[in-house]
Amino acid sequence: MTDLIEQLLANPGLYSGTQADPTASHPSGSVARVVVSPLPGGAGVSLDYEVLSPENGRVHHERSVLARTPGGIVLMVAHSHADTASVLRQAEPGYFPANAGESSFPMAIRLESPAPGKLIYSWSYGTPGEPLVVRDVGTLTRV
Repeated sequence: MTDLIEQLLANPGLYSGTQADPTASHPSGSVARVVVSPLPGGAGVSLDYEVLSPENGRVHHERSVLARTPGGIVLMVAHSHADTASVLRQAEPGYFPANAGESSFPMAIRLESPAPGKLIYSWSYGTPGEPLVVRDVGTLTRV
């Protein structure tokens, strides 16, 4: 079975699609854009991700690195909603929850590539002491 990094290395480029909040009662009309670029040596990929809203312009911007390390697969993420970066370790294929002290708020990211050229990028987050809730899901296709 090909892992997520191999799938993305085989399909770099610009992905675009919808961005939705599954907890919302109506569609937001937001769009997502991700540029997937290979890292040197095939160690992983960088992901430049942004969400654009018709009403509010760019509402999220993120630069992440998904990479193999000697200790396993990690996702290092810096985004527009925090002034620190987080290094998230893969807990199961494609799932990167923040452990205590690894993020400025409780969060997890799930990355899936259900088919070549397809990417699902999900953010779960919450407040301290509350369970994580999936709040942002980008469903993207390579263009």
